[in-house]
Amino acid sequence: MTHLTDRSTEPPVKGFSTLTIPHPGTMTLPNGIELYTIDAGDQPINRITVSFDSGLMEAHVPDALQLATQLLREGTESYSGCSISETLDYQGAWLKCDAMSHNSAVSLWSLNKSTVRLLPVLKELLLKPTLPEKEFMTLRDKHKAKFMLSQKNVSFIAAMTDKKLVFGEKHPMSRIVDANEIESLSTDDIRTAYSNAFSLAPKVFVTGEIKELLPEIIDFFGKLEYKPSDSAQQIIMPMQPTIGTTTVVSDVDAEHQAAIAMSIPSIDRSHCDYMPLRLVIMALGGYFGSRLMTNIREDKGYTYGIQANLLGYREGGVISIMTNTAPQYIDAVIDEVKHELMRLREQKMGDDELAVVKNNAMTSLAAILDTPFSIMDMYISQFHTGTPKDYFEKQVEAIKSLTADDILELSQKYLDADNLLISIARPAAGNAV
Repeated sequence: MTHLTDRSTEPPVKGFSTLTIPHPGTMTLPNGIELYTIDAGDQPINRITVSFDSGLMEAHVPDALQLATQLLREGTESYSGCSISETLDYQGAWLKCDAMSHNSAVSLWSLNKSTVRLLPVLKELLLKPTLPEKEFMTLRDKHKAKFMLSQKNVSFIAAMTDKKLVFGEKHPMSRIVDANEIESLSTDDIRTAYSNAFSLAPKVFVTGEIKELLPEIIDFFGKLEYKPSDSAQQIIMPMQPTIGTTTVVSDVDAEHQAAIAMSIPSIDRSHCDYMPLRLVIMALGGYFGSRLMTNIREDKGYTYGIQANLLGYREGGVISIMTNTAPQYIDAVIDEVKHELMRLREQKMGDDELAVVKNNAMTSLAAILDTPFSIMDMYISQFHTGTPKDYFEKQVEAIKSLTADDILELSQKYLDADNLLISIARPAAGNAV
């Protein structure tokens, strides 16, 4: 007998059961490599991420390290760039190379049946890249062209100006290499950047259905030759934000919309208020039905989207609000953002909205548990940001314990519009719609 679903009655809404996250297995290999593993998933696939404790902030020229990471796959002592690409394609594998603020990483996704055959390629990418001149010049030209285009992108200009206000004009996080400096980069600069970032023993994160592969992976990484790692070499300089309300306006060519970046210097991840404050900022602009979205997008129609985030860096924390809008709405958008900050500071949140905020926060945490890769990504992020081992559990606890009184108190403490740093990038005169 076929059972028919009663579609005239709404299904009951249930809260989340207790969320628990698996913790990685850990070991330190004889050569100093720290290995973290999560054996999970029901498909014969895996990902190996090799992460080095040196990134853009530690590089003498950040763009040199960006180009060096891209050049890793363009040729090694035993494999040409074409051969590497063909091998990856044939084996159904994917390779990603990244340079981040304080870390550089190489990640390899592969089918379990192909992983062992790909390990020699991975070894040469890490230890014996040739960083070829011809490919370097091509990438350098593309990088320069991308930079030139970014100078006509209002979102990029607003974000870069915002960084200078938040971190300080001379802070390493605010550095921007111009077109002439990119043009002057040489292969010597690239080789130096590679050597500085990739020479110390990395952390290796392996996840997926890896039980049978793990002995060979451990043996492989245990034989690689690296210098002992020293994370103390990371350059972490505290933020030096502009004090008080500041507005900087930049005129940009060839754009029809304006971009607005607003920031309030705040607390970092080590502060006891950080996790509950994240929930306050989620209520402000962290999901589709948040206050900024409801007011500025839905009610006023000033923008297609606006978002707020609490960003935690090793250098400090910042409340960030970003949006694009038509030039004629710039002042109105800023006024409405200030209005929503004031509302959170003056009016206690209702029970219904509080329940929605907490449910959205729990949904975001639950999404981390979807795949072995997203679970491991959280642990990789913890190493990059310096959060404690029980960070996931503490977030669950913060969500469950949050009250409307907490939100009001935190808003009064941290959401002061008098500390708002505003960066506006708008179309130059004559280009506005």
